[in-house]
Amino acid sequence: MKYRIAVDVGGTFTDLMMLDAETGEVHALKTPTTPADPSEGLLTGIAEAKGRLGFEPGEVGFILHGTTIATNAVLERKLPEGALIANRGFTDVLEIGRHVRREPYTLKPTPQTVLVPRNRRYGVEGRMRWDGSEETPLDEEAVAGIAREISEAGIGAVAVAFLHAYRDPAHERRVEEILTGAAPGIPVSLSSDVSPEIREFERASTTVLNALLVPVASDYLARLEARLRDARLSARLYLVQSNGGVTTPSQAARLPVRLLLSGPSGGAMAAADLSGALKRPNLVAVDMGGTSFDVSVVRGGESTVVTEGEIDGL
Repeated sequence: MKYRIAVDVGGTFTDLMMLDAETGEVHALKTPTTPADPSEGLLTGIAEAKGRLGFEPGEVGFILHGTTIATNAVLERKLPEGALIANRGFTDVLEIGRHVRREPYTLKPTPQTVLVPRNRRYGVEGRMRWDGSEETPLDEEAVAGIAREISEAGIGAVAVAFLHAYRDPAHERRVEEILTGAAPGIPVSLSSDVSPEIREFERASTTVLNALLVPVASDYLARLEARLRDARLSARLYLVQSNGGVTTPSQAARLPVRLLLSGPSGGAMAAADLSGALKRPNLVAVDMGGTSFDVSVVRGGESTVVTEGEIDGL
């Protein structure tokens, strides 16, 4: 295929770069983002590029998409109402956190930001041990009752985070089966799928974020893919992840938490590449958008990588 397209959809502008793989020419253009439906601005940019270069849809090999759809949804709190199902006695893990005092000297510290209110956090009997063996059987009857309540309340997404689920996810998967049977239209995120790692606070908070982002991301990606089909663009579509890698639309719709830093990570990767071209191994890269201000550091020619992080106190 002759052309490759990279699009970064921010909260204010949509930037498009088009590479002619045969000549090496790069074409750039900028269009206003359409907040009501960012996919519209993306297709507008592609249409403008088509008008300028006169290419055919079949000449486009793939489209690489950096997006702030997840970032902005969290920052602006444009998220559906969600629920959390956890082990009995552990429903407050989101508020307890790691006992980190962000303001050590104030007499009125700011509480930990929590996206799921206490009345939507459900505790159930059932426990796995640290080695993955079962200590207490799952109370399936209680889960069925919770599923009915969630369905009747019109909850938009559910997160399930049990202790030691990274060793054995059997209880989480059974909860998913019960929820899907009682409320088939509600997306369910399991901590054993989203973040199968030790430490329950990090795993639970990440899973909650993922659950609340599933409706946002899946709706957006469905609209985007439909618009691409209408434009006769059959090119492979990839989305940039927070780690600088890429993923498919189907995977991104299931694990949208990996898109939280999609836009900024693309800038960080570009800064590292630019560092080598400029022969300046140490750089500070700044990405100032209309909604967020992102900073990354390049040391020794490589982007600094961290395994933990937070966004807007979460």
